[in-house]
Amino acid sequence: MSYKGIDVSYCNGKVDWLKAKSAGLQFAILQLGYGSDCASQDDAQFARNVSECERLGIPWGAYLYSYAQTVAGAQSELQHMLRLLRGHHPQYPVFIDMEDADGYKAKHGGIPDRATNTAIIKAVCSGLQQAGYKAGYYVNKDWYDNRIDAAQLSAYEFWYARPGVSAPDKYCDIWQSEFGEDSGKWPGANIPGKGCDTNVCYTNYGVNSNGTPAVRTLPALAPTGAAFVSDTTTTVSLKHGQSYTVKVTCPVGRPSLAAGTGGTVDITYQSCNGSSYYYKLTAIGKVGTETGIYINGHKPSTMVVRIVTACSSDTTVNLSRKVGECYTVGLTCSTKPTVTAGTGGIVTIAGVYPNGNGKWLCPIVAVRSGVTGIYTEIKEEGSPVKRFEFKVV
Repeated sequence: MSYKGIDVSYCNGKVDWLKAKSAGLQFAILQLGYGSDCASQDDAQFARNVSECERLGIPWGAYLYSYAQTVAGAQSELQHMLRLLRGHHPQYPVFIDMEDADGYKAKHGGIPDRATNTAIIKAVCSGLQQAGYKAGYYVNKDWYDNRIDAAQLSAYEFWYARPGVSAPDKYCDIWQSEFGEDSGKWPGANIPGKGCDTNVCYTNYGVNSNGTPAVRTLPALAPTGAAFVSDTTTTVSLKHGQSYTVKVTCPVGRPSLAAGTGGTVDITYQSCNGSSYYYKLTAIGKVGTETGIYINGHKPSTMVVRIVTACSSDTTVNLSRKVGECYTVGLTCSTKPTVTAGTGGIVTIAGVYPNGNGKWLCPIVAVRSGVTGIYTEIKEEGSPVKRFEFKVV
């Protein structure tokens, strides 16, 4: 099932939200503003737009047009977003808009490289997640193909700018199907003399099964320092992408959970039953990283989440072979892993071959004297994991 929505900014003027809703609007994405945390760069219509959406029960998300060219610069943009979102509970994601439509980046040192753009998105999105928001990024086809590494961004929602085609050519959560300056239009929200950006959402963020808006009111937060009891106080090991639900009992309100290390765990409030509150912790960081989970601002951390690999190896100790000898490693993984040697020329990785359901064999041939690490990598995890050292004698 898909849902119809629009995205608006000050350019749309004073949107007639009642008229827009009466025309079948199911969600809206509102511009927060642009650039670093400066009140003069807030969108002039955001306060009114969010107030109207909340009054009329229109599920909404938000976006900030980014000018950041470094990860450090992106931190001020993150604070800009959090300042305007404070006190609000968007049902839809909050996006960082990475386009360079006005050419600012190109004119001021050039558009950053793929790695930097990807790092900017990760820094902002992980910060939004830590604050309790669903986070995502917005790019067009050129940016997706050439200016970011989408494989590293699977933990975030994707809003795809691809107007003028019958369907998106990439998997996305929200598809921006038409621009207002072209053929996009929506009653009550059109830019004078033009139209309105229209979108199609494929993820059920804030709509009931019958198509009506679902408005969720979160319980009030407990005061900082409030007492609580957690049902988990040890280390929890999660595979990348895996989730764990923790129950926290707090009699004076909804507890606040925060990760000590950003970009490691996505923390999402789920539900409550009396004074018991449930939070879903999802591993989004690199394999081998870990973070403490802090509740209501208490120190030290209540629990630790450690991220482990989804690929297991039957060899985890260092070994040695003579030149010309072969050793075969057995791997268990739902998808075919990549196996590499840290130092070239010492061994030859002779392929990875299926050996049953979710099992793989990888022959490694000793070529010349030396020592090298042997690494496995799964696309979903984003970085290689060292399994053991291979010594050739």
